[in-house]
Amino acid sequence: KALLTLQDLGYGASEGSVILDFGCGDGSGVAGLSRQGYEAYGCDLKFREGPDMPSLVSSGHMRLIEAEPYRLPFDDAMFDIVYSCQVFEHVRNYRETLREIHRVLRPGGVSLHMFPSRYRLRESHFHVPFASIIMNYRYLYFWAKLGIRQDRQKGKSAEEVAAYNFTALNERTNYLSRKEIVSFVEEFFTDHQFCELIAARHSRLAPVYPVFSRIPFASQLLSTFQTRVLFFRKDPA
Repeated sequence: KALLTLQDLGYGASEGSVILDFGCGDGSGVAGLSRQGYEAYGCDLKFREGPDMPSLVSSGHMRLIEAEPYRLPFDDAMFDIVYSCQVFEHVRNYRETLREIHRVLRPGGVSLHMFPSRYRLRESHFHVPFASIIMNYRYLYFWAKLGIRQDRQKGKSAEEVAAYNFTALNERTNYLSRKEIVSFVEEFFTDHQFCELIAARHSRLAPVYPVFSRIPFASQLLSTFQTRVLFFRKDPA
């Protein structure tokens, strides 16, 4: 999705493009890009188990992020493209993260990040309505008592589910407003935009995209209540 959206924006990957999957998880995205012929790398604070992970780690194509001080484990100006999917809602150090992405991008390099919006009707990780705004334990307990939970939380008590969700939401998520996000991005990138409607062509909305694209403020609606798609480009000079 990220590469297709970048292509629509006029910054498609080409043969020999060096690409970073920021927050790569189990490495499946890195492996997929490698099979397409790109020079792909991934980084994360912690890896998840995956079939390609051991070989990618041993080859240096998946690397752990240094937390203190925060640093991406790559050389300056190494990448043509940096992208992420469902990562930025977890980023609590926006300034350091954007500084590092800027550092590892080549001049003229581009970056695209897809992540849930702050006002999403149902929080994407725990499925609780508006939990990205209301992170109160009593509120989370109410929904857990009603049976709203992740698949892996089934069988657990409402108290256990609410306690876990409370900690995870308050310590491992950071749902910023659009204005707050822009204020951080502007410190490092003059060329930036939200491009939710363009990305929608390659999402579940693809079948109805021709109709949806005619709705006034469609991109703003998607950005506010569904998914943010953030693009920025490093100055060529």
